[in-house]
Amino acid sequence: MSELSIEQRFQLTRARYECGKMSRPALERTCLKLLKSRMEMKTNIQSMLMDNGIIFKIDEVSNGLPEIISEDTFCELLIMNSDEDDEMPTDINDPGYEFDDLDDDDLTFV
Repeated sequence: MSELSIEQRFQLTRARYECGKMSRPALERTCLKLLKSRMEMKTNIQSMLMDNGIIFKIDEVSNGLPEIISEDTFCELLIMNSDEDDEMPTDINDPGYEFDDLDDDDLTFV
């Protein structure tokens, strides 16, 4: 793996500083935006390659975030919390929720 450039190291240092000043809701939105853009990039690369006759699978690697709970436990929590006034859908096939509030740049710095 190649080394990061000085500009990239600067950006990471700045991001660490700024993240330390952000509120939790702002961090959550930022994290979701980053994951969404990474997923879109993967999809776009695969589509571009497929359009050019190259087909392969890019495995999802979750090195960036620790898995706090298992996928099964998360699904059970969604179902258990569906009785409350939680707006999160319990069906993964319900499109759109994953994009809620991601474009709202109302970042709050503490």
